[in-house]
Amino acid sequence: MSSATYKPLLLGLVAAFFWGTHSTIVRFLSTDIPGVTSATIRLYIASVTLFIVLRMAGRRPTFDFRTKGLLAVVLALAANFALFHVGLDYASATNAMLLENTAPVFVLLILVLGFREHPSLIETLATLIVVVGAYLTVMGDFELGGDRLVGDSIEILAGATWAAFLVAASKSTSEEQSTLDRINFMLVAFLAAAVLMTPFAAFQLPSEVTGLDILLLVLLGIFPTAIAYVVWYEAAAHVSTVVASLFFALTIIFTFANAAAFLGEQITTGMIAGGILIVAGVVLAKFKPEKA
Repeated sequence: MSSATYKPLLLGLVAAFFWGTHSTIVRFLSTDIPGVTSATIRLYIASVTLFIVLRMAGRRPTFDFRTKGLLAVVLALAANFALFHVGLDYASATNAMLLENTAPVFVLLILVLGFREHPSLIETLATLIVVVGAYLTVMGDFELGGDRLVGDSIEILAGATWAAFLVAASKSTSEEQSTLDRINFMLVAFLAAAVLMTPFAAFQLPSEVTGLDILLLVLLGIFPTAIAYVVWYEAAAHVSTVVASLFFALTIIFTFANAAAFLGEQITTGMIAGGILIVAGVVLAKFKPEKA
């Protein structure tokens, strides 16, 4: 593979590393802070982080809400954050992350039905492999039902809204844009989504917040949000929309480790098998490196 192929893969892996921590953190915070509230605060922290990055780079942030694709990105981002955080009140951290990996299927549907695009055979096959892997990881919960089933169902909806974000964000970027342009775009998207969610968060104020909660919220806003999204957005400028969506699937590697180490969640044989298939699907998809 050429350096042009390695770069987006490396960026995708970096984003996955940080994303692989956020379901564990959100799951921990859910005992003290309502999901919508933590999601909103997380977005504000990410906005401040990117604002500081731009100013340190000598760039004055611009807030043009007429930017191509911005409205779709904001709406999808707000819906995804709300669903993902609320779902973690019921679902395990591992399942929450893995069920969002149904997003590539929704990405294919959006591209075919909404944009009349035709993903390659390799991309379609890779997506199917990823989805089978995601199913293997959670089939036990669907047999059990109850709250875990409710949480898993919410996380599948989160996967659909995540797909909408992936498509909208991928369509809004190009290789001609500078990195600072992309950082500015994500800053505006984060801030607008946070403002949109604030009225809902106001009705779900936390009853008790510890020092550890505050520390984790700050880390959540900086690393799995500000840094991870910008790095992924940079990678998305160099690959097709389908491949960009599959990068997220790599988070399972780090989600498994974090959930087992910090939350004591059990890693089953099905989860391991599913994880292998998801990684295989991402690698297969990257054989078509050009951006659609």
